[in-house]
Amino acid sequence: MRKMHISLILCALFFVGCTTFASKINAVRIGMSKAEVLAVMGPPSSITADTTAEYLNYSLLEKYTAIAHYTPYEIKLVNGKVVSYGRASAATTERAER
Repeated sequence: MRKMHISLILCALFFVGCTTFASKINAVRIGMSKAEVLAVMGPPSSITADTTAEYLNYSLLEKYTAIAHYTPYEIKLVNGKVVSYGRASAATTERAER
């Protein structure tokens, strides 16, 4: 029984350690390079692009509770620099799914 509790705790710590929390987005600033964003945020869930910009898409945990709630966030880069960031809109979610 004790081994099972320890195993469950270790599994929970593993998954929390792999999670990117929404509060990290507060460290992103306009003008940051892609490398700086990746250093702060870690790897994105996906990367999309159009003819004018590259988008780093993240699924971030809003808060740690018994039921995880992830929210899509987007960081827009033009010429390798951040020009906007925040929660992804419906339009950006549709673009990411194409």
